[in-house]
Amino acid sequence: MRSHRRVVIGLGSSLGDRLGTIRAAIAALGADPDLDVVRESSRYESPPAGGPPQGDYVNAAVLVATSLPARQILDRTLAVERALGRTRPDPVRWGPRTIDLDLLWIEGEAVAEPDLAVPHPRLCERVFALRPLLDVAPDARDPRTALAYASLPEASAPIRRLDPI
Repeated sequence: MRSHRRVVIGLGSSLGDRLGTIRAAIAALGADPDLDVVRESSRYESPPAGGPPQGDYVNAAVLVATSLPARQILDRTLAVERALGRTRPDPVRWGPRTIDLDLLWIEGEAVAEPDLAVPHPRLCERVFALRPLLDVAPDARDPRTALAYASLPEASAPIRRLDPI
């Protein structure tokens, strides 16, 4: 059996009750007996990264402990998205969405599959993903290079922090 390791899942929402949807997604992840939610990040608000004109996103991250393989973690996150009303494929690429869950980082593990890349391929470029990750795993490092994510310029880039829930 695999040992438990730390995993960071990013969450984003740009439609409806964004904070409520983030809370519901975290609750659904925590209800999964194979995902132990250890810590939640602050909530952040930021403009969308690409796509059509749309409202700002609320972003967060959770640190979970699990022994599940990456593919099964992805399957669980997609099930949470479906339960909260997201349909894939999205009708508009990078368009607004009720909820988006991304597998951002797995401690000591890199995954390169056609439909699953961990760490997230744009993690180092996106303050709205990097800052919440560092809230829950401040010592996180790229498993391929051992680079500390906290050392990246984006780790201290400006972003609007919302009051913690």
